[in-house]
Amino acid sequence: MLKSYILFISDNVECIELFIHAVKDSGGKQKLYLSSSMADGLKKAEDISADFVFIDNMLFKAEAIDELLHVTSSIYIAFGTGKHRLDTQAHGELSTIDLNSPNVCNVMAEILDSVCLPHSQNADIGRNQNSLFDAEFLDLVIESVPNYLFVKDTQFRIVRANQTFLSLYPESYRDKVIGSTTIEDYDPDEAKEFLEKDSEAFACGYSETVERIQFPNGDSRILFTQKKKFTDEHNQDYILCIATDVTEREDLIKKLTKSNQDLERFAYSASHDLKSPLNAIKNLASWIEEDYFDAFPEGAKENFRLIKSRSIRMATLLDDLLAYSRVQKCLEDEEWGYLDVVVDSVLSVIEQSNKFTVKVVGPRLKLPRVAFQIVAMNLIGNTIKHHHKGCGEITIWVKANPKGNQISFIDDGPGIPITYSKKIFEMFQTLQSKDVIEGSGVGLALVKKVLEYYEGSIVLNATHQNGARFDVLWPACNRKT
Repeated sequence: MLKSYILFISDNVECIELFIHAVKDSGGKQKLYLSSSMADGLKKAEDISADFVFIDNMLFKAEAIDELLHVTSSIYIAFGTGKHRLDTQAHGELSTIDLNSPNVCNVMAEILDSVCLPHSQNADIGRNQNSLFDAEFLDLVIESVPNYLFVKDTQFRIVRANQTFLSLYPESYRDKVIGSTTIEDYDPDEAKEFLEKDSEAFACGYSETVERIQFPNGDSRILFTQKKKFTDEHNQDYILCIATDVTEREDLIKKLTKSNQDLERFAYSASHDLKSPLNAIKNLASWIEEDYFDAFPEGAKENFRLIKSRSIRMATLLDDLLAYSRVQKCLEDEEWGYLDVVVDSVLSVIEQSNKFTVKVVGPRLKLPRVAFQIVAMNLIGNTIKHHHKGCGEITIWVKANPKGNQISFIDDGPGIPITYSKKIFEMFQTLQSKDVIEGSGVGLALVKKVLEYYEGSIVLNATHQNGARFDVLWPACNRKT
């Protein structure tokens, strides 16, 4: 005879004793589960795929029946020691059983015998199918994962692993991996670190590391390994280990770091090596101008003005190039400051700023000081430099929210055609000839680089009229470290 799964929902000790007695004396093979509330009972009925559900009439709730019917149609109301608060209309077509009846055992036996076999058989088949599906699905997932996946027990033995992980071992050795620690196959220092991270995962629940490993098959790879503790149904502890091959990524990061260092050294060297002859040219032109300027024809005088102007522009360009190449290094040492205070300090060093009214509107915001100073210096400086009237208003509008702070720089200048909305953020790009307005074309590119460092953004607002508006998004969490 197949085992039937019975659930009794009751919080009354006497009723529970009567029910257990009735089930035991009814004969047959049963697995009995108890639940003290309807909420817990609904969950447990589904978890165990109950064949029969008996509900203490004192806990009965009509609205719960529909949910139970998804699990079994064999639902009974049990009357015991409490008041019979249910009448026939209350429980409709549901059958009842009186636990105080002298022949309750016979009634229980009839219930279980008449309905148990077909339903229990289907339930057992369903359970077996679910178990089979779970095992097959788990195997499919483990083998489909491109990462190196393995499981260790508390003795640090590998008890399960996918083929991707096993491929790290010579083919002749792969059938020996499961059940062993494989520690002896690695360098002692590497083996020590493996065990330290295993112990950390068992003790703390989780560990992770990035390490270069020389594997038994001869491969040398850099892996990002995460280890997470879990407990199985037999209360045994294990760690699930998932290792991702990051060799190419780490090599690229190493090359990129070296490239950035080379670029910084080149920019620094070029700036200083070029400034010396540039200063010599500028000084020589000034000396000649001082001694012979009055004797020069107008054409020569204009040429000397151009020499001085171009020398100043070249010096500015070299300074901007050096600043651009070193901006990340400047931002790494973060000092925080209030936005309005930084704006005041910027205005104090920009020429002609006294001819402009600058307002900060919105909540007081605290940002990385050096970073925002670079942003404000270039955006405010550009407005003053390019303003067609030589005087005007600049509004810095601040809107703070949990996802990110929006800072808009709004002016009443000549504006910028939207067709240049991308070009203006490129290196060495200016909208007017450098002979008309001095500038290196590096400023907005530098602003963009600063904001990208903090995973923020800057755009030229396409809908704003009567001037220009730059919308800056500064993430609330700033840069990830």
